[in-house]
Amino acid sequence: MKKILFSEEQKFTQSWITILIYVTAAVMLGLFTYGLAKQIIQGEPWGDNPMSDTGLILMTIFVYAIFIGLILFLHAAVLKTTITTEEVLYKFPPFFLKEKNIPVTDIQHAEVRQYNPIMEYGGWGVRIGIRKGKAYNVKGNIGIQLYLKSGKKILIGTQKKDKAEWAIRKLMENQI
Repeated sequence: MKKILFSEEQKFTQSWITILIYVTAAVMLGLFTYGLAKQIIQGEPWGDNPMSDTGLILMTIFVYAIFIGLILFLHAAVLKTTITTEEVLYKFPPFFLKEKNIPVTDIQHAEVRQYNPIMEYGGWGVRIGIRKGKAYNVKGNIGIQLYLKSGKKILIGTQKKDKAEWAIRKLMENQI
């Protein structure tokens, strides 16, 4: 009977990411709103080589859509990890919506390890590292490393090192 050993949900909550996105959005949206007001309302061309009024309106709408989408994307991204007695499950919407599962019978070895997100995978999110395999991480530098019998490697970030270690140990005991 399948039993849940470990469950975790992580979000991008680092204040520097939020500040960076909101400050950049405020500057860009303020700049395009100013340009739109200057050219459309005041009737003065905005810039040395101004766009047409229609082009400026469309570009402003595009910039707003990009930043609103980015903010919504940031708030929607949740890495969900579950380890049961039979498998490891993970889901990372909106990167991918369907839950992926790795049966214990497909796992050759598993461990919880410290890693360098920048050097090994080039950062956080959904990443592919040279010779390191895939990584799904949100923050920090601790991950559940899975070495599959197929030769693939998957790292899933965690903020609950001790609980993840316990769950991985129990999962691998069930493989025997």
